Amino acid sequence: MHGKNRLTRLSFILHLCLLILPCSGAPLLGEEQVTEEERGLASFIPNVWEEEKAIWSAPFRKKTWKATPAWIFSGASAGSFFLDDGFSRSVRENESFANLNSVFASDAMEMVTWVYPVAALAAGKISGSSSFSEYGWKLSEGALNAFIVARATKLAAGRERPHTGRTYDFWGGGNSFPSGHSVISWTMAEITVRHYSDRKWVAWVAYPLAGLVSFSRISSGNHYASDVVTGSLIGFSIGHWAIK
Repeated sequence: MHGKNRLTRLSFILHLCLLILPCSGAPLLGEEQVTEEERGLASFIPNVWEEEKAIWSAPFRKKTWKATPAWIFSGASAGSFFLDDGFSRSVRENESFANLNSVFASDAMEMVTWVYPVAALAAGKISGSSSFSEYGWKLSEGALNAFIVARATKLAAGRERPHTGRTYDFWGGGNSFPSGHSVISWTMAEITVRHYSDRKWVAWVAYPLAGLVSFSRISSGNHYASDVVTGSLIGFSIGHWAIK
């Protein structure tokens, strides 16, 4: 009976992954780019609203599943659940990651993550750089979108945290699935890489930083591997396809 319940839960989560992975294939909001002049406080909420509608409707669009990334992302998310027992436990019990956790799983890092978009926007306005100002708007929209998606999915899944010892216990009122830090970090990383696509070195900084933040969520014992992998894929998708 225990094995049957476990498979039932796993089946539900696999289907959930297919539904929550946003876009994963083609631009959601059309080909037109939003100019810096069109960005501002008056357009911020409407932009976020349109992006949220696009994100949540993407899994129900045929063109989404005609794209290879949709199947790759869904397969990676589904496969990561098999790492939730042995692998996740061995990583969080490995004391050699203590220094890593003290930096990338710290309250200070979380504060930097939330402050950075606003700081980038302010710096762009003060310096008069339209490019950097636009970057700040994109980061701010992306961070808010990522937060909304992560919170809504957490509420739907209700997965318990690793410290409870109930690896596949969903709908228990927990907030483990997916990792919100991973969603936001990868959203911001992908927005950064796309905005500065002419500077190849940016990707070598942004992606590893997001990866370290995500890995630290496992090594610090805050999340399972599937929480992090799914969260990272959701964040990358939001940053790549949803934020224009």
